[in-house]
Amino acid sequence: QNKRSINEFPLPSFFLFFSSSCIFLSPLQVCAKGFFLSEQNICLPCNCKGHADSCEDITGICIVSHSTGDFCEMCEDGYMLAPSMDRRHTCRPCACPLSVPSNNFAERCDKGGAILRCKCQEGYAGHLCERCAPGYYGNPMAIGNSCKRCDCNGNSDPNLIFNECHNVTGDCQHCWGNTAGANCERCAPGFYGDAISAKNCRECDCESGHCDMHTGECLSEAFEIHISSLVVGCDECIWHLIGDLRLSNKTLDQLKVGVLNISTGAAANDRLKYYNYTAHRLQVHYHAAIDGASQKLTEKTERLSLANRDLVQRADEHAEELEKQANELEEDLRASDANGFVQRAISAVNVYNNIVKYIEDANITSLTTLNLSQRAEDAIIGINTQLGNLVTQSDNVFKESVSLHSEQFGMEKQFLKFELSHPLHPFPDRTPQRLEFTLKVAEGTLNRSAEVLQTVMPISSKVEEWANNMKNNEYSTAAYEEVVSSAGEAVENLNMLVPELLDKLKVVEEKKPVNNVTTNIMRIRELIAQARSVAKKVQVSMKFNGQSSVEVHPHSNLEELKTVTSISLFMRVDPDKDPIEDRFIFYLGDRNGRKDYMGLAIKNDNLVYVYNLGGEDVEIPLGSKPVSQWPAVFNYIKVERLGRHGKVFLTIPSQSSTDEQKFIQKGEAPGTDSIFDIDPKDIVFFVGGVPPDVRLPPPLSLAPFVGCIELGSLNNDVISLYNFKETHKVDVVTSSPCSRYKLAFSQSRIASYLFDGTGYALINNIERRGKFGVVTRFDIAVRTVANNGVIFLMVNAEKFFLLEFKNGFLRLVYDFGFTDGPKRLENLTKLQINDARYHEVSVIYHQSKKVILLVDKSHVKSVENPKTTLPFSDIYIGGAPSSILKSRPELSAVVGLKGCVKGFQFQKKDFNLLEEPGTIGISSGCPEESFMSHKAYFTGESYLGSTAKISPFDSFEGGLNFRTVLPSGLLFYHSEGSDEFSISLENGAVVLNTRGTRVKSHKKQYGDGRTHFLVASVNNQKYSLLVDDKDKQEKKRPSSATRSSTGSAIKTFYYGGSPSSSFKNFTGCISYAYVNRQDRDIEPEDFQKYTEKVKTSLQDCPVHRPPAALLSRHRNNTSRAKHGDDSQEPPELNTEPCYLSSSPRASQQAFHYGGIANSRQHYIDLPDSLSERSHFSLSLKTYSSFGLIFYVSDVQEDNFMALFLAHGKLVYTFNVAEQRVKIKSDDKYNDGAWHNVIFIRDGSVGRLIIDGLTVLEDSAQGSDVSWHISSPLYVGGVPPERAQKNIQRNSAYSFTGCLKNLQLDGRLLSSVTDTFGVTPCFDGLSEAGTFFSEEGGYIVLDESFNLGLKFELVMEVRPRVASGVLMHVRTAEGYVTMYTHQGAVVVLVNDGTNEFFTEVPPRQGLCAGNWHRITVIRDANVVQLDVDSEVNHVVGALNANSTDERKPVFIGGAPESLPTRKAYVGCMRNLTINNSPVSFSKAVLVSGAVSVGTCPAA
Repeated sequence: QNKRSINEFPLPSFFLFFSSSCIFLSPLQVCAKGFFLSEQNICLPCNCKGHADSCEDITGICIVSHSTGDFCEMCEDGYMLAPSMDRRHTCRPCACPLSVPSNNFAERCDKGGAILRCKCQEGYAGHLCERCAPGYYGNPMAIGNSCKRCDCNGNSDPNLIFNECHNVTGDCQHCWGNTAGANCERCAPGFYGDAISAKNCRECDCESGHCDMHTGECLSEAFEIHISSLVVGCDECIWHLIGDLRLSNKTLDQLKVGVLNISTGAAANDRLKYYNYTAHRLQVHYHAAIDGASQKLTEKTERLSLANRDLVQRADEHAEELEKQANELEEDLRASDANGFVQRAISAVNVYNNIVKYIEDANITSLTTLNLSQRAEDAIIGINTQLGNLVTQSDNVFKESVSLHSEQFGMEKQFLKFELSHPLHPFPDRTPQRLEFTLKVAEGTLNRSAEVLQTVMPISSKVEEWANNMKNNEYSTAAYEEVVSSAGEAVENLNMLVPELLDKLKVVEEKKPVNNVTTNIMRIRELIAQARSVAKKVQVSMKFNGQSSVEVHPHSNLEELKTVTSISLFMRVDPDKDPIEDRFIFYLGDRNGRKDYMGLAIKNDNLVYVYNLGGEDVEIPLGSKPVSQWPAVFNYIKVERLGRHGKVFLTIPSQSSTDEQKFIQKGEAPGTDSIFDIDPKDIVFFVGGVPPDVRLPPPLSLAPFVGCIELGSLNNDVISLYNFKETHKVDVVTSSPCSRYKLAFSQSRIASYLFDGTGYALINNIERRGKFGVVTRFDIAVRTVANNGVIFLMVNAEKFFLLEFKNGFLRLVYDFGFTDGPKRLENLTKLQINDARYHEVSVIYHQSKKVILLVDKSHVKSVENPKTTLPFSDIYIGGAPSSILKSRPELSAVVGLKGCVKGFQFQKKDFNLLEEPGTIGISSGCPEESFMSHKAYFTGESYLGSTAKISPFDSFEGGLNFRTVLPSGLLFYHSEGSDEFSISLENGAVVLNTRGTRVKSHKKQYGDGRTHFLVASVNNQKYSLLVDDKDKQEKKRPSSATRSSTGSAIKTFYYGGSPSSSFKNFTGCISYAYVNRQDRDIEPEDFQKYTEKVKTSLQDCPVHRPPAALLSRHRNNTSRAKHGDDSQEPPELNTEPCYLSSSPRASQQAFHYGGIANSRQHYIDLPDSLSERSHFSLSLKTYSSFGLIFYVSDVQEDNFMALFLAHGKLVYTFNVAEQRVKIKSDDKYNDGAWHNVIFIRDGSVGRLIIDGLTVLEDSAQGSDVSWHISSPLYVGGVPPERAQKNIQRNSAYSFTGCLKNLQLDGRLLSSVTDTFGVTPCFDGLSEAGTFFSEEGGYIVLDESFNLGLKFELVMEVRPRVASGVLMHVRTAEGYVTMYTHQGAVVVLVNDGTNEFFTEVPPRQGLCAGNWHRITVIRDANVVQLDVDSEVNHVVGALNANSTDERKPVFIGGAPESLPTRKAYVGCMRNLTINNSPVSFSKAVLVSGAVSVGTCPAA
């Protein structure tokens, strides 16, 4: 903002006339210092707050440093406001950490209260940027010092997240590749080579072990030691230290122990301090905040529950109040259907955004308060009161919005009729009056929104008051004790209202019990998320006046935008009213106009699509239809970018005299850059214009838009302008939105509804349109490509009716309270409906006793039931709230519909789902893009095949995204005779192979679980391969390469593998693939239309990044096994870890029971005091309706105590002589959530406390009755035949679920002596099978299964360790063992005289995370082994004395010690012996950590 000095011009003399505040000049217009010349030729004083002596003429904008804003009202980044004596603000450098320019390392800072907040520059960390971040070193607290990036010459441990060095000295601490030195600049002792450039440090080949570190020349030991003492110094000590650290375990406590055992040199001492600090911080912030708070809360709640029943009642009332608030919010939400008028939408979004803002501010303080645990009373009472007021006020806003909507709806219908008949004419005369009335109501609604925001404001001040009380220790322990049961839970779970904290909440939910208070708040969180979904789907336009702009929330999956970006919108301009000028439409990119971007504009009367991928700007003008020739209606626009290829589409709807018109223009970016490189922190999405502080790139620096815009989709996700971050000069009162005729375009002429898996339609009181009769009929048309989804659901307490599809096939389940359980229509294998076509599904309930299912007007199947009238009044379509789905175990796995619905009818009466008050999160229309499949998941046995006019050997361009954690796999394949064209992953590198000429990427770590984008091309000069726009490799085309003889004929190609290639198929995801077909433009391949789809999922991609330690491991391919002989079995070698972890992610100290009838653990060493009084506590989660949780008794079971489930309710019982105390909960707790349970026996009195709020009590007569029990105590179940004397039969077997924190009198029970079928409680997805955990275990089959001299055994395995026993059986003379060994399967036979074996290493490796099918056939001395169709056999010496005797069969391990044999770890399924299926649930014994029926999937 420099301006030329007036001294540069020769000026004649002039006169000044002064008044009180202005200076009038004559005759020249030049102002004195501190004044500027206004438009009226008057000199006015600069308003620069004392920070500038000059300002610009006309505008008055100040010219100054360190302050910013037009009038110096703000400070530049890196400076902060500070008061001065003259009451003017000054801008001082941020004290981050020091208030001097050389040591101010903040990008910006601000002061909230007494706390300074610093946003640190890269390389700095800490609240005040007072230390260096990992990967940097230095001392920011010393004046003149700063943080510098660690320099380890690229030789640091690649498994580390950061290139770590000493945080003060910069010495590298984790040199890799046999290097050493402060910067890993030389080879380590005992190695030689070039550590910096060639990176080829090799081991010395010398008897002494010492050599010249550069040449490798052997040295004597003494000489080496002398050199080391002169050159190396103490580096060798540090090297040994680092080696010790690397060998220590990853967990913090074990690492700390490892450091303590190392010598106490300076480097070790510094490292030890760091780990001590980290351990202390983790312990305080994690264990104290979670475990500690939970334990204290439980103990105090128990005492509170016993001491003050009135307080417990108040806590229950508090939970009921939350329930009421949740119900009110749900009603408000239902009143807000997705097609509502714009004022209601803005009101709802503004209220929501401000709720989130203030709750988010409160969250940090509330969590701190929970950790300190003694400061809750004042703030929580105030917050609860304010939340209640907020809900009431919000209710009023929504009620006024509903009346507004009904008024607008009538107006819109009238207007639409007129627009259809007079599309180019203005409103009829009566419309302005109706619009004026509507806008008045809207203005009132917005005013009420402001009142709501004023009501929310005290929450923030209340929280500040709370924080100050904590700092000053002004709190009352007694007050805390009185409200802990209600306040503690409410404070902890307040953060659940903030959507951005969902990931953190998953951890909290695992550590804290989920009770009725938590459930209600979780429900409110779900409803707020649905409110955001409603805002996202508001299909209403905004009117832009040439000054306004809207910033929209960008796409949630920004990673996907990098490869492909597609934006659609409806736009209306009126050339007659507003002449067409160059104008801005939208911009997606960096806030500062740098880096990659894309946008849309009107330039030279053309619609122009603009994008930049890091090189030159690309402009694609749609010249075939000038904007001035567009009709004044909404026209449909879509822009697409796939790699460097771009397109712009225009569709003009049919008018009274014209048909629908379509226009298209395409272009491409020059060069090779193909990725839209965006930073999630800086990306913005502006529509209509931009605020003054946003800088646009030159091609889009145009005047703001004039007209109406309605957003359609972003990468096929519905998006709305009302899902905005901010608006700028948008006045919906003076600029009402344009109404759009929703059925104007041919693809949407039939009313249909789009479901995205999160929303649903709810029809209340369905009989208002037709009555249940002798024949009751439901009709619905569904179109989907999803595997699973609900079509419709009716629920009434315990009764339900569910129509869904599973794995693409229809399934119907219902239960009206039948004595014999639910009725089912499933396994309808001929009824696949997920084929992207509409299917008409009809359900007929005939004479109240038969359900008939029809699909596409054909009778399919029927099922009968006892005569019962349909007990429902409401019906959910396409989904349901989570509270409904969790109400019954049968509904817990139901997922929302992803697809389209049209023509829902009840008793042949139509319903408009968008007009139903209960509808949430669905939208109108059914775009074709919703049924295209651009993503595919491959399992290693799958592939996709199609045909097209392509010529890969002559002219080819193809690109795709891929993601995998395996180093090798076939991505693309085509062959013509013996000629092969392929793109593959080989040992982590991408390889393009065309007729034997190979182009290989430089980088070799593409199997890292991240998404990568590749482009391969072939032309007359060269073969090219580009990965992630950075890794580019080329080879000149050989002169001998001939052109294809078949030219452009139709050819077959494959993705993910092939039926004929010798290269192994791909495991992972491929998405947004394209090839340059000669019969159409470049566009993403639609895998849904492929003719060959073999074992491929087109829905999701369950590929996650493995731990860092696995990223650098590469497995060697094993060759086909040779014939075995009677030689000794292979020796044990060092093993490579498997891809799947041997320790799947599990809840801490939690155990899973079930799968078999007697799954259990035995505890001993019970105290004598148990006979007088006991206080047990535990946490459990389950979906079981019945099952035993806890049992202890004497030998004869005359005295006993038990906790079990009956019909989902908890039952606690024990005996008092001949009497029984029995306490049963009123509510069900088999909802799959964690619940805290305390059960107390005090003589003849029993108490059951659930989740700290529900207290139940019962007692029996008699106080001096003798009561004694004996060890063991059983948890999870009991041995066979036990407990049935005292427990009802269906509850005397094991419950299925998880249990943790079993305590007796406040101490954890840890004296487990025996375990049967109990594993850790694994998190995440599961799959069918039986899991053998690393803690060890085995299964014993009965002797009916004969594995003697002649047998056939088949099993499928998915190992997690390279070696382990799969099967073992003793014979009369010897044994037969099958086990895995170093990634191969081995069968070893010992007949008492001879020993022989055979082995097969499968082609894809046994340890790569895939399932493997194993078949063993034995016939006396001949054994054949088949692993994934790889076959080997052995013929041993014949023992004439062998006898065929039945013996027990051990699976997964064996009780006796097998030399060098470890138990199997992994999943097993589909075991058959001599063609008879084996059911592990009916095994003789399941011992140890074995989970029957379910395995962790990851």
